[in-house]
Amino acid sequence: MKNIHTTLIIVLLLVIITLVSCKDKFFNTQQQTKTITTKVETTLIVKDEVIRYHNIPAVLIATNRANLAFQLSGTVDHVMVKIGEKVKEGQALMSLYNPNIDPTLNGHLAQLESIKAKIIQVKRDVVNLKTLRKNNSASKNALEQKETDLKDLMAQQKSIQSQIDLAIANQSESIIKAPFDGNIVSINKQQTEFVAAGQVVMTMNQTSDLEVEVNLPESIWKSLKLGDQIKANYKNRIIEFSIVELAKTADLKSHLMKVILQLNAPLNEIIGQQVYLMFPQVYVDVYQLPLEVVVDDGINNPYIFTAVDGLAVKNYIQPLYIESGQVIFNSQLKINDEVVIKGQSKISEGMRLQVMP
Repeated sequence: MKNIHTTLIIVLLLVIITLVSCKDKFFNTQQQTKTITTKVETTLIVKDEVIRYHNIPAVLIATNRANLAFQLSGTVDHVMVKIGEKVKEGQALMSLYNPNIDPTLNGHLAQLESIKAKIIQVKRDVVNLKTLRKNNSASKNALEQKETDLKDLMAQQKSIQSQIDLAIANQSESIIKAPFDGNIVSINKQQTEFVAAGQVVMTMNQTSDLEVEVNLPESIWKSLKLGDQIKANYKNRIIEFSIVELAKTADLKSHLMKVILQLNAPLNEIIGQQVYLMFPQVYVDVYQLPLEVVVDDGINNPYIFTAVDGLAVKNYIQPLYIESGQVIFNSQLKINDEVVIKGQSKISEGMRLQVMP
């Protein structure tokens, strides 16, 4: 038993000596670590305004677009133009035949002539009765009856004249004329085909004024205002548009805001062509640094190092976007200290830093 106790005491002493030795080595290592400095380069950054440009595709369309239709039904009589043809304002494009127009007009004109003849005769009768009444040779009732007949005929004349005016208007509606100078885009009806009233038979565009329509998210829309000049890329050529319409509310389904822009300088033969509009998005009070300065911890919590009293301190950031090798970001805390821009891969939080001049 005595030998066992002696052996245990010796083992315990060895363990204690080993622990003390490890402790001394640990503290010596810590002391050495605190005295080691890592060389880094730093810079000061401040918040600023940054503009990001978004390339949004759009298709050029004519500002003035007309869908042409007859206001009465009938059969296409003549088609006077072809698709793609240039036309002048007031030029006849298509005519319609309606078998009821001419007979109706002729019938009303005949009725009007008959009533006019009756009015002339009744007016004479009224004059004669008035003369006879002065000599008491005609009754008062006879005169009043003739005056009533005259009023009825005058009312009939007015009614028939209105019907004649309508028939003439319908006759003029049987010919479609160009509302402005432009190009014929489509022809939907050909000669002898039946056309219903209001049915589109032809479409034309005015090529001198062009525009585009785009739907934008609110983040871009809120940076815009009426009259803003927006540049666009068209076949490696920069052209310019003006904002002429700006929606105040978003579409209920897409939640996007409609914007219409008009081309400033006219260009020939580009309807239907695609352009890429460069819309600005303004970021206020944000930081900007080269992307390589940011450290990614692997769990979507990127950070940068700042030098505070000679020590490395982590600052977590919220990146907004990355462009041309630069990261634009926000930070919950204002960054007043110098940011480490070189050497950050060799340091960890709390390490002593030697800032290189």
